[in-house]
Amino acid sequence: MKRHVLYAAVLGSLLLPAVAGASTTTPDVAVDTVYYNYIEKLSGMGYIKSMPNGAKPYSRQQMAQWVKEAEAKAAAKPMPAYLQSQFNALKDYLAPELAVLNGEELHNPLHVTSATLGYAYNHSDQMNYRYVHNKKDGNVRSNVINGHYQPFGTGNNGYDNGRGSNYLATFRVEGNLTKDIAVSAQPRWSYDKDNSGKLSLEEGYIKGGIGAWDLLFGKEAMIWGQGASGNLLLGNSMKPLTTFRVQTKKPQKIGGFFRFLGEVDVHAFYGELEGNRRDVAAQLGGKKEFDHPGLLGLRVDVTPTNYFTIGASRISMIGGDGNALNHSDWSDWFTGTNAYFDDKWNDIAGFDFRLRLPGVQFYGELYGEDQAGYLPSQVGYRFGTYLPNLADNGAWDMTLEIADTGRNWYRHGTFQNGWTYSGHILGDPMGRKARSYYARVNHYLPNETTLGLYAKRTEMERDIANHPIVNEVALTGQYKLRSDVYLRGTLGYAQVKHAEGTNTSDNSVFAGTTVEWMF
Repeated sequence: MKRHVLYAAVLGSLLLPAVAGASTTTPDVAVDTVYYNYIEKLSGMGYIKSMPNGAKPYSRQQMAQWVKEAEAKAAAKPMPAYLQSQFNALKDYLAPELAVLNGEELHNPLHVTSATLGYAYNHSDQMNYRYVHNKKDGNVRSNVINGHYQPFGTGNNGYDNGRGSNYLATFRVEGNLTKDIAVSAQPRWSYDKDNSGKLSLEEGYIKGGIGAWDLLFGKEAMIWGQGASGNLLLGNSMKPLTTFRVQTKKPQKIGGFFRFLGEVDVHAFYGELEGNRRDVAAQLGGKKEFDHPGLLGLRVDVTPTNYFTIGASRISMIGGDGNALNHSDWSDWFTGTNAYFDDKWNDIAGFDFRLRLPGVQFYGELYGEDQAGYLPSQVGYRFGTYLPNLADNGAWDMTLEIADTGRNWYRHGTFQNGWTYSGHILGDPMGRKARSYYARVNHYLPNETTLGLYAKRTEMERDIANHPIVNEVALTGQYKLRSDVYLRGTLGYAQVKHAEGTNTSDNSVFAGTTVEWMF
């Protein structure tokens, strides 16, 4: 599977240099913003003709194109009041890019676009939970997942809530230096008694355009996949990694013999993981690990129709200090030939898709973790259904989802910290040999007001006797205080049965609120 995924990526990159139609380079829309929910709702309600794919973040220019499509559709099919308010917010946010689509010059100088103040109270028995470490003869086995998870911790860009009070403040600065150069930065300050105070650059990058391609260097959260409650391959539950990326500015139409492909979108990145991996692994008895291994990702999205898209991805944790690949190794990597011992890379690869039909969408992720004889030896999957129109006007919607991982997912004999970066799994925090069930219902009101309720059950490490089970339920909401100020909140309860493989059950109550100013 992995070899075919890689060849698809190479084929896509060979096809696209001949494609015409370069566009303006703009900053990306951060993956944790509410605008992705608005685009999903407009798409589900039939106002967007194009099919958004599974490679996020989307650029501001790409999102503006969908808003323009929705505006044209709304001329013949008026929007209900709640959806009109979401659409108006998108128009305000993407005004500079919409002006470009209407034939005007881009005017989006560097400026503060948002600022957030937040407070959360986390009443829990412990701050976070480590994955269960199987033992043999009293010694910790070396091939474990050396990381941790936390209830209500999915999609937090790698930040953990401390016990008790948590405070945070962020602001985002972004804009265009020229038509072909965009920049963005988001500093973050947080404080709690477990982590003390931290000031960091959560995201920050420079992005330049060359023809139909964008080149980006810096830190930015990425999501590859279609999941609503997590992503098996790559998600934003880990902190953003500094990478160099090459990608198409927007999906490109393919003509000639390959016109059956419709639109093709290509993404590739390379970054280096942390430099203390060997020491961290040794603390748990690991005898193998390498500092500064690379993370190499390749992805091609193909959208042959306006109701179906499929993405093929391969990500490799590769090399590292003292683990360099020679010519023969690179040949084996390219063809997907794995060594049974002293493996120099760890792969996850496969496909994700979304099928959009009137009144319902089906989506899924299907990946292999390593392989034997060129085929995946461990398979993980996620399948879901999105019902955007439970009520006549779509004011209620529902998402249902199930996900499952194999026995050896996210762990490795050579990279003995597992599929992690700074203590967080690169993909879904559910971990190995796990199964999760997720259901969410949303209710939409005018003035961008939203109420939501979700429930999630995650059965982790299911091949051990006292396997952890995390039951999580939460109310979420958004209310627009005035034209440029939003109040958001979450109130939830979680129970962690058999925490870290013990006979105990822990409880967690979480209450959080943020106020965001848009400029």
